[in-house]
Amino acid sequence: MDLKGFMNEDQLQWSKDIENTLHSFPIMLRSNEWIKGTSFHRQPGLEIHVTQEGEGTMVVGKQVLLQSPRSVLVFRGTVPHQMISRSSYKRSVICIHFCEEDGMLPALHQLIDFSWVPVDSCLSFTLNPRQQRQLEEMCEDLRRELGTRKIGWERMALAQVLQVTAFLQRSTAGPEIVTGELEKGRKHDLVQSCSDYVCAHLSKELTLKSVAKLFSVSEEYLTRSFTKEMGISFYQYVLLQRVAEGKRLLREAMDVSITEIAYMIGFPSSSNFSRHFKALTEETPSAYRQRIERE
Repeated sequence: MDLKGFMNEDQLQWSKDIENTLHSFPIMLRSNEWIKGTSFHRQPGLEIHVTQEGEGTMVVGKQVLLQSPRSVLVFRGTVPHQMISRSSYKRSVICIHFCEEDGMLPALHQLIDFSWVPVDSCLSFTLNPRQQRQLEEMCEDLRRELGTRKIGWERMALAQVLQVTAFLQRSTAGPEIVTGELEKGRKHDLVQSCSDYVCAHLSKELTLKSVAKLFSVSEEYLTRSFTKEMGISFYQYVLLQRVAEGKRLLREAMDVSITEIAYMIGFPSSSNFSRHFKALTEETPSAYRQRIERE
């Protein structure tokens, strides 16, 4: 994981190719695509990400989500995201861009309601084998319409996307939903649970020893698992999340001092916070805040 790339959110790559594709037609599908990770980026619209073969780690905003076959993520493309994988994995991605400004009739726009998708995070769940087959058939129908472009293909593609989104929305309400941790028994649940705990308790003691004790594993096993699955050590992950939260607070809580922010996110002093912040972002917290105030 590129820590500095992850931190420099204001320098994120905007995916122009996706934007251009969605401007020509507001539905894009990349099906059965073999890929080895992506850059940290954003794009317009909604993204549906389906892992078909292989494994990887998806970073969506502040969430770090381990992906394996039948894992599905639904999120707004404007949330910074990146897929990290040590080897190639197979996926299908649907990007959808609908807004009233594009001339969508109000009545039709109401049908395409994405209010069930979080604004700054994502939905994460695992399909059962039957659901996975259903989704793959829907994606194949959509791919065929977008590829052949026979008479009425635009309406057919729209109908198929409506079917996919309704299917996924129903799936989020079923027993297969995974919110915050992967289903019990999956081999990644320790790393996922620990990463969720870290994000929710940044102000607490988050040493390797204390967290390993909390999850009843050895320190060696925890740090080895983190390094294998995330590409960074447990210590680096905690530091990354603390600095990322500090960056958010510097930007959104202008009345809170840098010293207060340092204590809020678990740093022992403002100087310690400043040193780590600069190492990851190449500027001090005060310089970052001043730049944000000027913009």
